[in-house]
Amino acid sequence: MQGQQFTVSGTSDYPVCDCCGKTNLTRAVMVKNEFAEEFNVGVICASKLLRQVYQGKKLKVSAAAVISIGKAARASKEWQARNGYGAHSFRLVAA
Repeated sequence: MQGQQFTVSGTSDYPVCDCCGKTNLTRAVMVKNEFAEEFNVGVICASKLLRQVYQGKKLKVSAAAVISIGKAARASKEWQARNGYGAHSFRLVAA
């Protein structure tokens, strides 16, 4: 996963990190790479993946910032529509 650019898609409840393989995660986010592939990643791994450039150095983002970004992304209309939230997800279909 190194060398790619990632964006946070939202928070996740899936307990396994796709980056390091750690199980029983309590805090995780979904990240999307430039190829539109989504990965479930723990907050610590996400903070390493989401590096920011400051004064010519690449620094990892704090875990609190990753959680905040995930919550903001999850609240977006795009995330809700993609994951089945809203009135359109409760349509009844005749059997």
